[in-house]
Amino acid sequence: MLPTTVELTRKELYEEIWKISVAGVAKKYGIPYAKCMAQIKAAKIPIPPSGYWTKISFGKPVEQIPFQGTADEVVTLSAEEFQRYHTPTAEPPSQPASSQEGTVRSSSDTSSPVEPAIQEPSGNDVSKPADIPPKTVQQLGKTYHVYDRETLYQEVWAMPVTEVAKRYQVSDAAIHKVCKSLDIPTPPQGYWAKLRAGKPVKQLPLPPGGEKRKLGVHTGIDHLGGTGGKASQLAFLTEEERQVALNVAAQILLPQEHARMLPEIVAHRKKITEWSKQKRQQEREFGANWNRGRRENPPLFSEGISEEQQPRVFRLIDALAKAMKPLGWQLTGELQFAMDQETVTLTFSEATDRVPHTPTKEENLELLKYEEERKKHSWASKPQIRKYDAIYNGRLSVSINGARTFRDCRSYVLEDRLGDMMLAIYEEAERLKQVRLDREEAERQRQEQERKREELRKRYNAEVDRTQALVSSAEDYETACRIRRYVSAMERAHPDQDLSEWASWARAKADWYDPTIAKEDELLGKREHGADRERKEPKHKGYWW
Repeated sequence: MLPTTVELTRKELYEEIWKISVAGVAKKYGIPYAKCMAQIKAAKIPIPPSGYWTKISFGKPVEQIPFQGTADEVVTLSAEEFQRYHTPTAEPPSQPASSQEGTVRSSSDTSSPVEPAIQEPSGNDVSKPADIPPKTVQQLGKTYHVYDRETLYQEVWAMPVTEVAKRYQVSDAAIHKVCKSLDIPTPPQGYWAKLRAGKPVKQLPLPPGGEKRKLGVHTGIDHLGGTGGKASQLAFLTEEERQVALNVAAQILLPQEHARMLPEIVAHRKKITEWSKQKRQQEREFGANWNRGRRENPPLFSEGISEEQQPRVFRLIDALAKAMKPLGWQLTGELQFAMDQETVTLTFSEATDRVPHTPTKEENLELLKYEEERKKHSWASKPQIRKYDAIYNGRLSVSINGARTFRDCRSYVLEDRLGDMMLAIYEEAERLKQVRLDREEAERQRQEQERKREELRKRYNAEVDRTQALVSSAEDYETACRIRRYVSAMERAHPDQDLSEWASWARAKADWYDPTIAKEDELLGKREHGADRERKEPKHKGYWW
C-alpha cells in the first residue's frame, strides 16, 4: 500500500521532479496529478516547462530552472484531501501551519511562523468529493440533486467539469447549466492544460449574492462510456471482459514525457521526419505544388497538425495503445488499433484561427508591378492575394473512424478523455464487427441462393435431357416397328419372290433401331437412342473418312 502522505525536503522534491517529472512523482507516491501539482506549486518549487521532456527524448538541449529558497524545509504531500492553494493576502490562520497538508515547514525550526498556503472552503466541505455522495431529495416520485452554490464552486475549480458530472451522474452540459443559473464561474479554456504543465493559473472568485441552492434531476448518466450509463457500456462483451475494460479505461493515464514510445510510433515519427525533409527539398526545387501531379499520400499526422502538437498526438496514441495492448489490441504500422479482423483509425486535426494576411516580399513586388502596369494599361490584372491566413491554435480534435469525435474545449482536453476514447474504440470495433458479420451473412445467403439456383438449373437440364432421350428412344422404337410391319407387308405382297435375304437384312436394321434390343450393326455400330436425331442418324462419309 502506498502511503497516504509523504514528507520530503524542498531540495529532495525538486530533484525528483526534475528527474522523473511531476507526473512521475504523483505516480510514485500514489497522489492524483492535480493534487500533487497544486501542493508543489504551494511549496514554490520550480517545475520543468512544457516540452521539456519531449526535447530530452529527442536529444535536444534543455535548461533546468535553478533551485531557489530553503533546501531543508519539509513539504508534506497528501493523497487524502485536495485543498486549494493561493498566494496569501490575509493574516495567517489560527490553526498551526504544520497541521495543513501541502504546507511548507522548516525541519530545523518547526515553531517559526509560516505563510498560509491553503484556502479552506467557506461552504460545505468538499475536500473528499469521491467519498461524500451528493445530496438528493425525492419529489413526486423523482430523485433530485441538491446543488449547493459554494460546494459546486469548489468542485468545478478542484476538478474538470466532466469529473464533477461523474459525481452527480449527469452530463457536463447539465453542470454548466447549473453553474450558469447559480452564477458560478467555471475554469476558462486551457485552465487544466496550464495546470498540468505547471504554468500559473488564476481562479476566478465567486461573485457575492445569488441563489444559494438549486435542484436538478438525477439522470443516472455515467460519463465514462457515453450517455447510456454503466449498465449499457460494452454490453457486447462478457461480464468479466467488460469489467476489465471499464477498469482500465477508468485508470488510463498519459505516460511520462520522457518515456519511450512503442516501436510502431517511433518508426512512424521517423517516416514523418523523412517525408517532411523530402517535401521541403522538393518545394525548394519545384515549388509549393510539387506533389499535385504525383498525388503521393503523406504519412498519417504529417499534415493537418502543427509540428508543436504532433508529440501530443503521439503521446495520446501511445497511452491508448499501451493500456489496450494487454486487452488484446494491436497497434499497426499505420497507427491503427486492430483486434481480430477489425481496424479502428484515429484521425486527428487541429483547429485554426483566421488572422489578417501579411503580404510577403514576393506579393508586395507583384502589387508594385500591378500599380506600374495599371498606369500604362487599363487592362492590367490585379494579383490575387488572400486576405486571411489560417494559423493553428493548438486545439486538437480526434475522430474515431468518423463515427465519434472528441475535441479540446473549455471543460476538458483530450488527455482528460482517454478513457472515453478507449471505450469509443471498443464500440466502433464492435460496430465494424457487426457490419462485417452482416455483410458476411448477406454474402452467405447470396451464395446459398446461387447454389440453390444452380442446383435447380442442373436438375431442370437433367430432366430435359431425360425427356428428350425418352422421346428419341420412343421414336426409334416406332421406327423399328414400322420397319417390321413394312417387311411383313412386302412378304405378303410378293409371295412369289424370294425376299428372305432382304427381309433378314431389314429386320436386323429394325433391331438396330429398336432401343429394347439395341443391336450393334457391323458398319453403323451401336445406335445412341437417347441422342437427338441429327446426331444419331447415319450419314455418308467423305473422302477422308
